[in-house]
Amino acid sequence: MRSRQIPLFLPPWKIFVPTLWLIFFLWVGILLCVSSQPGSACPDLPVPHGDKALHFLFFSSGALSLGAAIRATFGIRWTSLFLVVIVSLGALGLADEIHQLFVTGRSGGDPFDWLADLTGTCCGLALLRTFYAKRPRETANPGTPEAN
Repeated sequence: MRSRQIPLFLPPWKIFVPTLWLIFFLWVGILLCVSSQPGSACPDLPVPHGDKALHFLFFSSGALSLGAAIRATFGIRWTSLFLVVIVSLGALGLADEIHQLFVTGRSGGDPFDWLADLTGTCCGLALLRTFYAKRPRETANPGTPEAN
């Protein structure tokens, strides 16, 4: 299996690319499970608009996992990565809001939930880029023992 160096927030050893994809697909599974729960199963949050904060945090973590997986797999430029992840998670967030319209007791179709999803995605990507920027660079020559 091929592996690449990963961002600072993950352990310093190399991780296999399929593990990064597994983390993202687990995130999608959690999204589907939580979103399919009827409204009566969802507790009321004591904070006004607390669901927006949950959307923000959840999609931030989704952007971190998808961005790390794509970067490790394809090594594409950051602008392309941002575009792919924002479009992908934006579409997933929109599909989730539409899906919730058909779940008993849920009030889906909230544009502010979707906006929180997009904002969380952008912040998660900015955080991922920051982690990559702070990662120590390999400066040793490939033939020296320090580079391996």
